[in-house]
Amino acid sequence: MANPLKVGLQLSIGGLGDLSFNDSAYRGIEQAQQAFDIEFESATWENPISNADTMDGWARAGFDLIIAVGYGNAAPLSEVAARHPNTRFAMIDVAAEGNNVWSAVYREYEGDFVVGVLAALVTQTRMVGFIGGGVTPVVRRIELGYAQGVRNVDSSISFVSDYVGEFDDPVKGRLLAETQYTLGVDVIYQVAGRCGLGALDCAAEFGKWIISTGGDHSDLAPHAVLTSRIKNVSKPILDVVQMAVEGQFTGGTIKSYGFAEGGLMMAPIRPAVFKVVTPPIQNIMQEIQAQVISGQIKVQLEE
Repeated sequence: MANPLKVGLQLSIGGLGDLSFNDSAYRGIEQAQQAFDIEFESATWENPISNADTMDGWARAGFDLIIAVGYGNAAPLSEVAARHPNTRFAMIDVAAEGNNVWSAVYREYEGDFVVGVLAALVTQTRMVGFIGGGVTPVVRRIELGYAQGVRNVDSSISFVSDYVGEFDDPVKGRLLAETQYTLGVDVIYQVAGRCGLGALDCAAEFGKWIISTGGDHSDLAPHAVLTSRIKNVSKPILDVVQMAVEGQFTGGTIKSYGFAEGGLMMAPIRPAVFKVVTPPIQNIMQEIQAQVISGQIKVQLEE
């Protein structure tokens, strides 16, 4: 009987309990364990140097597959992969370098454009907001997709954007949300990891609206969360483990995930916000989503 595959999972900034990116990644490795009887170790985020040391240790220990998630791990993983050309690596959310690296990237804009349309359709103050965590290329791209969705409905709507500068401080996320709501914003799209949990609390307390990302956060603030654009980090992790188990792993490959591949999902609109996200608005969202997926609507990924 063959020994079980040994997998290492290096998590991103914010760690477990973010109800978003890292939690989704961890669900993926747990699903892979159940499906393919693998053994795995996970490591929380420390810093790029320490993360590289962790991954290097796994490679030296003979791990069969090493997976890292999040923009901050791209350079460390590429560095370690270059030192261990016979080890298989996977980078989730960013395209990494290396003939022994499989990468997964996301077409987030397919959902970000849709929630931008939603924000523009429901705002009563004609001011919508965006709160990002760290200023990374991925989050900037998400902001651009969202802003284009808003402009697609009405280019005269005011757009307020702020970045926390990190992903793991709910207090700072709350303060930014409070500032935007005080300025007159009545709907915010939060893309800030654990910082976003503070923004959700603020929306509920202020009686304002918020759109979330990462996971379905409706339960955290049922009357404030209009919907969530879910980024399914579990899917590529499950996919790459399966490829490694079945001998189908191909390094140097970059796979793109959107709605069609199960990498993105829109959370269901809950009855608590039906008066805001009415059936006609839900129909518009579905039509726009189909047009973005088909390419009928083109979203610009750069300013």
